[in-house]
Amino acid sequence: MLKINRKLSVYISIVLTAVMFAGLIVLAVFMPFILEYLLKIPGLFGDVAVLSQYKRVIFYTAAYAELAIMMAGLGLLFALLMLVQRRKVFTAAAVELIRYISWCLIFMGIIMIALTSFSVIALIIGAAVLFLGLTVRVVKNVIEEAVYLKEENDLTV
Repeated sequence: MLKINRKLSVYISIVLTAVMFAGLIVLAVFMPFILEYLLKIPGLFGDVAVLSQYKRVIFYTAAYAELAIMMAGLGLLFALLMLVQRRKVFTAAAVELIRYISWCLIFMGIIMIALTSFSVIALIIGAAVLFLGLTVRVVKNVIEEAVYLKEENDLTV
């Protein structure tokens, strides 16, 4: 198994987060073209769905909401990585950042599930993102308990 040191691992994570954020900015620029392409993909029976203006607005709004929440989540992730880099993992600030990241994932999953009427795959993706949000939430609870134990231990000593 490939083993890299802690500092390099954190640095790689920071770089990948920045690259993903830049990729989201590029995605935002080309979003209208991408969404129009997605709307022209044939369904299960080879037909292309014709959406009313109302459904089109919902589709576009949901896509941009996903993008905005993802950008917010990446910003929070970047802030969390900065705390990790400074060795301030077991702090209330880190717990708050993880809490907000989990809520970002949960909201993204809910939005994807709401788009199930547009595509069945949205249900699968939404469920996966919700599961990831729940997992991050559990990790947040574990770290929150560790922070509590650390503070209690610091008071004892």
